[in-house]
Amino acid sequence: MIRRASACFLCLVLLLLQAGEPVRAMPDMSYTRDPLHGYRIPIPLAYTVGEVIIDVGKKSLNKASDLFIDSNGLLYVADTGNNRIVKLDPNGRVLGTFGEEQGLKFNKPEGIYVDDTGDMFVADTGNGKIVHLDPKGAKVEEFIRPKTSLMKANANFSPSKVLIDKRGYLNVLDRNDPNGFIMIDANNQFRGYIAANHVPFSWQQLLIRLLATPEQKEQLSKAVPPQHANLTMDEEGYIYSPTVLIDKDQIKKLNALGTNIFKKDTFYGEKSIESGSLALPYFVDITVDQYGIINALDATSRKIYQYNQEGQLLAVFGGHGNVKGAFEYPSSIGVDRQGRIFVLDRDRNNIQVFEPTHFSELIHQASALYFNGRYEEALKPWHEVLQIDENYPLAHRGVAKALYKQERWEESMAEFKLAGDQEGYSDAFGQYRRAYMKSHFGWVVLIFAIMLYVLYFIVKRLRGFAHMIVRRLGY
Repeated sequence: MIRRASACFLCLVLLLLQAGEPVRAMPDMSYTRDPLHGYRIPIPLAYTVGEVIIDVGKKSLNKASDLFIDSNGLLYVADTGNNRIVKLDPNGRVLGTFGEEQGLKFNKPEGIYVDDTGDMFVADTGNGKIVHLDPKGAKVEEFIRPKTSLMKANANFSPSKVLIDKRGYLNVLDRNDPNGFIMIDANNQFRGYIAANHVPFSWQQLLIRLLATPEQKEQLSKAVPPQHANLTMDEEGYIYSPTVLIDKDQIKKLNALGTNIFKKDTFYGEKSIESGSLALPYFVDITVDQYGIINALDATSRKIYQYNQEGQLLAVFGGHGNVKGAFEYPSSIGVDRQGRIFVLDRDRNNIQVFEPTHFSELIHQASALYFNGRYEEALKPWHEVLQIDENYPLAHRGVAKALYKQERWEESMAEFKLAGDQEGYSDAFGQYRRAYMKSHFGWVVLIFAIMLYVLYFIVKRLRGFAHMIVRRLGY
């Protein structure tokens, strides 16, 4: 309790200091949240800002919407306002621009995907099509609205984001279609929808259906499910997507059937009152590194929320501002194989490069081992994390799991308690109780037998006492 109270007090002091002074630089601490009670826990800085990429050729970026990092670590930017695609090396050196120079008449492109061969797939939003380019920027083909009765006849095809899944299908996010991602094959044939969201249940809507006029019911029937904001894919083929304007399950990990395999009814991010009213997180993009670490970009708070492979919060950093480490309006995020995070700022027209600290690298290493069931191997990096920050909750949970595997139940219970993991504590306690009963079975039986004998003796004496009273009363 003292340790948690100290953490809360330190967090409060940091917030008051930030509120009382103008922000001049990236804060020297990040934070996470207590998994049980939800309060903020200050942690050592997870990332530092390295490069800030501003110069991208003859033109500066203009309202750029999307950032993609290919398997070679090269950056591709959908420079929406300039109607072009910009190709950069990790240090920001321009390797190519694709647009008017190649006779490509893009119209507000909002998405870019690059396959392992270097071919580019551009979501040419304003023109209502997806354009396939070769690595040199020459046009190969284009994909237009597929023919199907499942899509509304009067709706414009406005592809905003695109990726190619393990089956070779284009998965397209259409800003005018709330039915999920549109799957299109290599022949521009419609292959179905995937990952459709649903209109959440509402008692108000139920009452309207029961009591409303036909006109009111017609308006209700126009309610649409919440929209996906983006999509990305990990190395195993799972698709990750943030959903906006909902209060739970904002981040989804989707299998090949489009089913969310993350724990249901989970809230991601933080509710904010910075604007004067309560605002939900608005995750505009998401990226997953080679180990399965998830980075979600929240346009409401201008922060990056980092989660492990199970969707548990690791760290929060970033914020609103015009200095290094903060954003005006972050629009896209990517991560390379060195663990560097690249954040595209639509309003500041730049890309900031975040370098992981040793503390962050230890967490990622331990999380990967832990997720793959190698709990005992994860014990060493978790202990190193705790040497840097003894209050880090997921490190205690990782240590607890390793101790659990080693059948060190009492120590495991203590670590689960520090981690705020009630379920883990309950499991460890159950095992401890079972082991205690097994090792002390003889004594338990003897004590139980003695208790039964004492109880029998007491009952016998009470019965004798009762008979004596009855005889004296003459009954």
